[in-house]
Amino acid sequence: MIAFYLLSLIPIVATTAFYTYTYGESYLGYPRGNLQMFLSALFFAPWFETLLMNVALTKLFSKMKCRATTTIVAVALIFAAAHMGNGWQAPILVLIPGLMFSWNYYLYFDKGEGIWGFLSTTVLHFLYNFTIFVIIPLIYLVLNIYYNVGDLGIFMIR
Repeated sequence: MIAFYLLSLIPIVATTAFYTYTYGESYLGYPRGNLQMFLSALFFAPWFETLLMNVALTKLFSKMKCRATTTIVAVALIFAAAHMGNGWQAPILVLIPGLMFSWNYYLYFDKGEGIWGFLSTTVLHFLYNFTIFVIIPLIYLVLNIYYNVGDLGIFMIR
């Protein structure tokens, strides 16, 4: 599960590093959503999306006698397409995490341990969203407060 989590972070770390390099430290402090999106991403989406995307779709593709790789990739593509409402780049950014979530669930599903697959994939999804909505902003605050990097302009004593 740790490997899946670390691999799922590749797109977000790469794009954050690129945009921070391109636009400066202010990119890290740029708000990415609102409180409703924050609460939904942490407490609603991991449960709902895992149940709908991973559990239901994996069972559907299994009944259709699809191969494991076909199922994993198809579920990931549908997961990515479901994020189109968050902007054109969102499906690209969540494709690799979608693959990791789908692969994680399928490994448990294939062994007949769907409950553990659901729980571990939900935790994996939560950790991914927690990293985006909490850890990255906290890194920015630490850089801003303690190292005077960035342009928040708050907490700075001159």
